[in-house]
Amino acid sequence: MRINMKSVTFIYLLLSVSFCYEALNDSTEINNKEVYNAEKAYKTYLQNNIISNLIFGHYGFMYGVGIGGNSILAGDKPFKANTLWLITPIFAGTFINLTTNDYIKNFLKVKQNKKINKNIYFKSFFIGPDISSINRFKAEGDLWTAEVIKTNTSFDYPTIGFRTGKISKKYGYDFEMALLAHHTTKQKVYYNFNGQIFNEEANSYVELPSTMEVDLPSHFLMLHSLYSGLNIYFNLPEFGFRPYIGFGAGLLFNSIQSQYSGPANLVQSKNNFALDNLSFNLGYHLITGFRYVKSNSFYYLELRPTFHNFEYNSGSGKLSEVDRFVLQSFQFQIGIGKNLFK
Repeated sequence: MRINMKSVTFIYLLLSVSFCYEALNDSTEINNKEVYNAEKAYKTYLQNNIISNLIFGHYGFMYGVGIGGNSILAGDKPFKANTLWLITPIFAGTFINLTTNDYIKNFLKVKQNKKINKNIYFKSFFIGPDISSINRFKAEGDLWTAEVIKTNTSFDYPTIGFRTGKISKKYGYDFEMALLAHHTTKQKVYYNFNGQIFNEEANSYVELPSTMEVDLPSHFLMLHSLYSGLNIYFNLPEFGFRPYIGFGAGLLFNSIQSQYSGPANLVQSKNNFALDNLSFNLGYHLITGFRYVKSNSFYYLELRPTFHNFEYNSGSGKLSEVDRFVLQSFQFQIGIGKNLFK
């Protein structure tokens, strides 16, 4: 899916101006109050934080995908292209963080209620290396279907992101945004094929073997995602650390790129993408974590089985198809958090 970047930029600028105006009104309203509690202040902070991240985060992601894609087409190595992709959304996230820091300094800490509050309102940053694979890949054409049970994937950079939320004595919740990048590795895969596929040279439909063996090159598929979602977790009995379990779900903004026209034809396209698609899908994960809490900060480790869905159109004409798969991973998320009100 190709995007008119000028139109997108204009739309996002309009949304950004609207957001800034609303944020200014909210901030002024809070600052004029004599006393307010942490929960009410945090709700305003959370609202502004989510809106700004959804706006600037998605725009930064799209722009980064375009820069990284142009780098690949110019002949750069995938690692350099992924580095260029990562810089843009990180810059957007840094800008948002600096803005919210100013909000905290000028409003959240001006007139706080002195009543003791044992809840922790926080923001945290994390890194998340993982072990991943593409599972249940299924392609559907007009008269055929093909399936691959498993395809190995890897990453040039681990997942990075931020979370902000509330932790009470019994439970916690937070909003999370994360950048993820994966690619298929060099490997041999086995297709199960059923039906007939159109042969352009013969100008007719032909049957293929029911099982095919294909040697995939490295970076046959390049996957980038921006995840935005909510987590809920429940605290377990404490023993120096605070263990907890939970789950999360959210929306994935997925980019799928490839210079190859398909597994049956591994001729690389020069200066062009055979597949360049942006789509929205769902992702979810389970959470097992351990948190070490200090007076105004905490550190945590989470173990996460994750399941990210991809669905997109590829090919054209009689060779068009719909591809679906689940990117399944076991993520080790390591993070550091800060109490916003201390």
